[in-house]
Amino acid sequence: MSSNLINPRDIRKFGAIGSLFFGTLLAVAVWRDQTPVALFFGLLTLLSIGFLLMPVRMKPVYTGWLKIAHFMGSKVTLVMLGIIFYFVMTPAALLKRIFGGRPLPIKPDPDTETYWVTRSEPAQPAERFPKRF
Repeated sequence: MSSNLINPRDIRKFGAIGSLFFGTLLAVAVWRDQTPVALFFGLLTLLSIGFLLMPVRMKPVYTGWLKIAHFMGSKVTLVMLGIIFYFVMTPAALLKRIFGGRPLPIKPDPDTETYWVTRSEPAQPAERFPKRF
């Protein structure tokens, strides 16, 4: 992502959302008396407030944040798609094969020369299409 395309308004919006989100998690961590977690979310809340108050100065940090998030998102996507394929699609296909049925009910005929279907009319008659202009 080019840093020239990032405007301060987007950074402020990100800071506002981050402040609410991380601030809420900070409040929960303080309420549950979990000091390390509270320190971590406190740091993220301060960073989000920095995005909110000083968007131009925080632009390099925001750009780095986006790069890390993009990398993590691509890896999580690969893992999730792999899990769905191997634990949902593959068993469903095997069950379909075991209990009868093929995905494509076409069996090749070795005696047939071609599978071409001859038509008596044009493939697309002009009456099918409305006047476009």
